[in-house]
Amino acid sequence: MKKQLVLIGVLLISGISFAQTDRLWSQSSQKQVKNVFENKTNINDPKLYKLDINTLKNVLSKAPKRLINGEKSEVIISFPNSEGEMENFRVRENSNFDPQLATRYPDIKSYVGQGSENSSSTVYFSISSLGLSSMEIYGDKSAVFIEPYTKDLSTYVVYKKSDKKADLNKFECKVIDVAQKGINNSSAKPNADDAKLRTFRLALSCTGEYTSYFGGTKANALAAMNNTMTRVNGVFEKDFAARMVLISNNDDVIYTNASTDPYSDSTNLDNWNSQLQNTLTSVIGEANYDIGHLFGDDGGGGNAGCIGCVCTNGSKGSGYTSPLDGIPSGDNFDIDFVAHEMGHQFGGNHTFSHKVESYNVNMEPGSGSTIMGYAGITGQDVQPHSDAFFHAISIQQITNNIKNKTCSVNTNTGNSIPTANAGLDYTIPKGTPFMLTGTGTDADGDSLTYIWEQMDKASSSQTGASSAASATKASGPTFRSWTPTTSPTRYFPRMASILAGATTTAGTDITVEALSNVARTLNFRFTVRDNRAGGSGNNSDDAVITVNKTAGPFKVSSQNSATTYMGGSSQTITWDVAGTTANNVNAANVDILWSTNSGATWTTLLAGTPNDGTQAVTIPNAATTTGRIMVKGSNHIFFDVNNANIKVTASKAKEKDITKDPISEIKLFPNPVKDVLNISGTTSEEYKIFDMSGKVISSGKLDRGSVNVNHLVKGTYMIQIGQITKKFIKI
Repeated sequence: MKKQLVLIGVLLISGISFAQTDRLWSQSSQKQVKNVFENKTNINDPKLYKLDINTLKNVLSKAPKRLINGEKSEVIISFPNSEGEMENFRVRENSNFDPQLATRYPDIKSYVGQGSENSSSTVYFSISSLGLSSMEIYGDKSAVFIEPYTKDLSTYVVYKKSDKKADLNKFECKVIDVAQKGINNSSAKPNADDAKLRTFRLALSCTGEYTSYFGGTKANALAAMNNTMTRVNGVFEKDFAARMVLISNNDDVIYTNASTDPYSDSTNLDNWNSQLQNTLTSVIGEANYDIGHLFGDDGGGGNAGCIGCVCTNGSKGSGYTSPLDGIPSGDNFDIDFVAHEMGHQFGGNHTFSHKVESYNVNMEPGSGSTIMGYAGITGQDVQPHSDAFFHAISIQQITNNIKNKTCSVNTNTGNSIPTANAGLDYTIPKGTPFMLTGTGTDADGDSLTYIWEQMDKASSSQTGASSAASATKASGPTFRSWTPTTSPTRYFPRMASILAGATTTAGTDITVEALSNVARTLNFRFTVRDNRAGGSGNNSDDAVITVNKTAGPFKVSSQNSATTYMGGSSQTITWDVAGTTANNVNAANVDILWSTNSGATWTTLLAGTPNDGTQAVTIPNAATTTGRIMVKGSNHIFFDVNNANIKVTASKAKEKDITKDPISEIKLFPNPVKDVLNISGTTSEEYKIFDMSGKVISSGKLDRGSVNVNHLVKGTYMIQIGQITKKFIKI
């Protein structure tokens, strides 16, 4: 029997009554489907669903129009995520069309939804004769996509980019050879930080072949364009507070016949820049659009025609995107290709370093992994596909450029921009893991996400194989970008690498993270996003980390093979001080931390003990098979973790306590929490709250089973009750 999942559409009327629809989504299986779209056969273990789209359309007919400063929507729609769970979103209609164009094509719709339970998540989705297409952007994991799986549109697939096989077709962006026309390189603050949503008029043309791929009608071509632009606008709004709206007569430049359209065939892509510009100038008029772009269906190329030329007459309408595989739709086309080329038009250069250009922004190892990189199509790939966000240097370039343009319609969002504080600059020992922790606040109470990215540009000698992260690089990028998270702490390298005793992290083709064994300066930017649907904001702050080649590596030298201890026993931890009490590192003391879950969370066993290389600690009396020890410089960022799991056998006395107070019975609610966190299922009164780096933030006694957390900065925390530790999210 098929497991029925619930999709709820709720319209709250006068704050009292509501209507509900359900059973719109139901799980399916590969055995039940046929005629799968060609670009969906490369998804590993696809999660498939049936959708009653007509009932969904009825629910969405009640969704309010997008309101920047208006009341929140009471239409709540649920979408399946990549874990097979349903998530609720408050939805508004969010048209990508000029009102006149929308009136002529009323069946083509686009929507935006803010997470109800997790407000750091946003869904952007579109509905038309081509079915439903969506992109869910989260604050704590990679973007999730939903698209038709079968050609009859009866079955949908839910997936992340990492679920796809590494078969991205060759795509060549030729914009590196063109001039930066119209770009403004002012030194304005590098963020979407002025509480304005900038709307640009988009003239989006297509070849006859593109229209033919979607059935040959202008309506279907517009529907496909709307699918793509829903996703592109999603990432542009999130990172730049900018969006594009198709002009009122956009259908005048949608061509249905390949033999009579004004564009060469795809073997002559280089002609498309000038052909598109001439077409838009003559058919639309330079005064009637702000950015122009062309979609083709094959050829394997893209060229923005210029960098930063949005609003600049004579060049603003010369960008194109056309895939090699003949499939001009889906997340590859939308994010890896179209968002990339339009990113150029808005002012962004390439961020990869497998090739070095002259614009000083090649700040990602190898191919890069953000939108302005080349993920999956070089011999130095970080990963197979681009993540759905822009690097901090791209945000700087593009927001600086569009703030100085005058063609956009600027709407005050009323959004309070989040704060960002990267903390102090530090000197660290060579070859030693370190962690960076920033802070961010938001006056509106928006759920914040955080990302640390390296801001060191590659040199002309750091191309090809030399673009990989390396311990001997004295300059250039040595740490890749990872998806923003709800934690303001990043470990260098990834904790999984550290637990394995490694100082590097491997990517698809190259090393993507490497601790430095040479003296150098590492520059990092801490970016805070507020993830507000309808007008996002972000802010950033920089930190400088200096690697001292005399000090280090600082290493835990004990417990580096599998060990079993009795809970409550005293054990000696040893480490190599390696010059860290001097050499500008100057860590006189260290903290010793303990993890029971392979480094996912940490609690402090002992703080401020002398950095002399040895210390006895009491092992917590809680059973685990994945215990780890961390030794960290007190009030510092460098640390190391022992290289093997520690098994702890709880004493009999403790086992009796565990019977009374098992972790499965302890419940935290609400979670996420804003003010008061309630704890049930425990007889303990003492609690400690830790941040994700293991630092004790607060402690005390429970007040009738609750603790006030309204003083905490938004983010992810661990609360320890007795010997049990659980995670909660402060919103």
